[in-house]
Parts: sequence; structure tokens; C-alpha cells
Amino acid sequence: MQKLKNLIKRFIKKDSFFYKVIRKIYHILSTLKYKIVNWKKIKQEDKHYSEQVDKAVEILQKYKGKEYVVFYNPTWLGVAASTKGLFKNYVPLEHIHNKKDGEKLAKAIANNNIKSVIFSQICDGWINTLEQIKKLNENIKIKVIWHGNCYEFFSDYTWNLNKEVMDLYKEKKIDCFAFVRSTMYEFYKKVGFKSFYLQNNVHLQDIEKIEKENTGKRKIGIYNADTRELKNIYTALSSIKLVPNSIADVVPINEGAKRFTEILNLETTSISDYIPNEELMKRIQQNEVNIYPTFTENAPMFPLESFEMGVPCLLGNNNDYFVGTKLGEYVILTREDDPIDIKKRIINCIEHKEEIMNLYQDWKKEFDNKCEKLVEEFVKA
Repeated sequence: MQKLKNLIKRFIKKDSFFYKVIRKIYHILSTLKYKIVNWKKIKQEDKHYSEQVDKAVEILQKYKGKEYVVFYNPTWLGVAASTKGLFKNYVPLEHIHNKKDGEKLAKAIANNNIKSVIFSQICDGWINTLEQIKKLNENIKIKVIWHGNCYEFFSDYTWNLNKEVMDLYKEKKIDCFAFVRSTMYEFYKKVGFKSFYLQNNVHLQDIEKIEKENTGKRKIGIYNADTRELKNIYTALSSIKLVPNSIADVVPINEGAKRFTEILNLETTSISDYIPNEELMKRIQQNEVNIYPTFTENAPMFPLESFEMGVPCLLGNNNDYFVGTKLGEYVILTREDDPIDIKKRIINCIEHKEEIMNLYQDWKKEFDNKCEKLVEEFVKA
């Protein structure tokens, strides 16, 4: 079916009515095929998601009469960390595959007299749920935090979600949006959407601090990159190869990246799968520096997590962290596709590590206050 889809793309214009009809038929047939082949798996997933809704309903009881609650998907690690770093009244919730589950959740929100519901990004089934909430009580405010950026609209999934939530805003079923990058906030505000600005934050005081081992090597970390093009893992590995006496710690490492380190003869320590965030935070404390040279981002959590663990992190020039500060001059990259430049920045970062960490501590105090004010404005809107 994929070959047929690619063939059609070659000969039929995407904007034509005929293409849209064929695309719809293809979607129906591929969905039907998937359901037939994977019916056991789907049944297990539906059961799991229904159980998560029941847990969410139970958690909602402790927020009875509260100003707000925030729903987030705990399996989306970046969004989960962002949500918990900003808000107090949060509720984990995965996809909702059953319409009755959505109705059950909407009734729990209305019955607990919660004044506003915030969806931190949108999962499958959440749009139907928020529509149910408005049906039960149109005075309950619905707010959506959009963590993505315009680049990600290349994905059909992200584009379709974006289109749906923007349509719901125009239908007055969503009251306002929040964005975690200033340029996204400013753009949507200018084109007529009621928008607010939030900045992601982390608080990791409960993570155990581990004494750094003296291995005689400069250990440099690359994390959460995997196979995603925008995460730029191959440039990151190339830059580490140029750092004398270095070893790369990569989690997760994919087969392509593993083969690339063999070609470079780059010494590595690695794990092939994602690991729990707390385990990762303990692991990175063994590093001299971490690098996160992504090509596009909004407000990545990992650079802040790295600094909180006492390890400087170089990051791409595509978010709002440290902009216009002395700290930013040390750690914000300007040539994310240049391994030679990144190598120079790594060495400079290691040489000035103490000063960089002192600058971060001063920056973080002001940043914490700013984040609290931004959240307060959004919640009260």
C-alpha cells in the first residue's frame, strides 16, 4: 500500500480533489488493515488507556474546587517534565480511545467544579474530551499549551492536531493558548489568537548527587537524540571525536550512530534504549559537559536538567534560554552543523566550567521568579 501511495504522489497534485479522495480511501483501508492484523494488541491498549482514565478521574477528586488542572501525557517525556516543572495541579493522562472514557473524564471535571482545564499538548481523543467538557459546562475555560513549532507541521500528525485546535478556538471551544517559545507566542498573538508565554523550568532537588569518578577521560554526553533528524546526533558525535582524550556517552544509541562511532574509532559508553529520567540524571553527573546541538527546538528540558545536575550543556541557537547573557556567550551554539566549531566550544566550556556554573546559579534565581509569574498570568486568564 505504501508503494501505491508513493506512486499516486508522483502523478497527482496534492491540492486536487481527486488526491484528497484517494488519500481518504487509503487512510480508511490502512486503518482497517491495521485493526484486523493487530486486534489483540488494540484490545490490550484500549484496556490500558481506559485504566489510565480511571486513575485520572480518581486524581481529579483531590483538586475539587480548584482554579485549574493540567493534563499531560506521562509517556511524552519532554512534555511531562515541562508540565511538572511549571504547574502544581497536574494529572497524568494518556490517549483516550473510547468515547465513553472521554465522557467519564468530562463529567468528573464538571462534578468537581474545576474552573479551568489546561491540556499540555494534545493527544488522541483529547479533542473529543474537551468538546464534552464545554457541552457539560460552557463556563469551564479550556486552555491548550502548544509545545511544538512551525517546523513540526511537516508531520501530518502534528499538522492535523494544530488545524483542529485552531478551528476549535475559532468555535470558542478553546479559550486561549500558551506557547513555550517567545517567537511562537508573538506570532500567534499578532495573527489574532489569545496567547500567553510560558518558559519551561525544572526543579531536581530530590535527585541524588553522585561523586564524579576520575577516569582520566573527558566524558561528554549526547542524550535523547536517537534517529530524529532535528536532534543532529552525527554532528555531535563528530565534534566529540575532535576533542582530545574524550569519550562519548550516548543514550539511546541507534544502529546508525553505533556504526558511525566505529567508523570514527570514537570510544563510547552507551545504552540502546531510553532510560527513566531519574536514572539519566544520575548518569550525566559523570560528564565534563553535555551537548544538545539541535537544529530546531522550542524549549528543550535537557539543557536545564544538565545544569541542575552540575554539568554545563551546549545547546542550539533556537530557544529562549540564556539569550543576551554572559552565560549564553559560553553555551549557545551559533553553528550547529559545524563539528569543528562545536569542538572549540566544548573545550572552552570545560576550561571555564566553574565560571559557567556560577553564572547559571545567578541566572536560575531570576528565571524561577519569571516562570512563576508567567504561569500565574496564564492560570488567571
